[in-house]
Amino acid sequence: MNFGLKALACLLLYPDAALKDNLPEIKEGVGGSSLSDDQKDKLYIFINHLAETPLSDLQKDYVSTFDIGKKASLNLFEHMHGDSRERGSAMLNLKKLYEERGLSIESDEFPDYLPMFLEFLSGLGYSEAQALLDSAARHIAPIDIALQKSESPWRAVTGAILSLSAMKNSEIKLERDDLLPTTEAESFDSPVRFGGNADPVQTVHFKQ
Repeated sequence: MNFGLKALACLLLYPDAALKDNLPEIKEGVGGSSLSDDQKDKLYIFINHLAETPLSDLQKDYVSTFDIGKKASLNLFEHMHGDSRERGSAMLNLKKLYEERGLSIESDEFPDYLPMFLEFLSGLGYSEAQALLDSAARHIAPIDIALQKSESPWRAVTGAILSLSAMKNSEIKLERDDLLPTTEAESFDSPVRFGGNADPVQTVHFKQ
């Protein structure tokens, strides 16, 4: 399990009481990750922001920032394909990829929801996770750009995600490609569930 990616997935979830309660453990995941000290410091500031800001304010800010249709929507293929048939096909391919690795999605979120994708990567072997993250960078870049322009506190998270990609920001091309595995498939040691009412640090907890 890559706890750094796990922590980044949690930090992009809809804020709730469980997320706040688990911020110390999420901070530990950030600290033990391969992120640079600068990226870690930015994330620590953001984690403190989550801890100190009233939950109702965080939830209101999250919805106004990430709701479907927003420039910073966390649904990756929305930025490339909109509501076209290509997006439906891309999501089916991604869902199939999840299922081939033994994942069961118990959530109303679409397969291209970025926290779900990061959670998926956190359970893969390093080589495959890195290859998929590299291919996803062009889909994540528009979200990061929107967050940077609006000076959103969540920009610390997307900036950290992109910093883990082998691609430089200047090299990211916004192409209409699906996320496809580029290395030999690796499987989880045991099935992973997404959704439900589990602790967000143990398995992703999506808002109902």
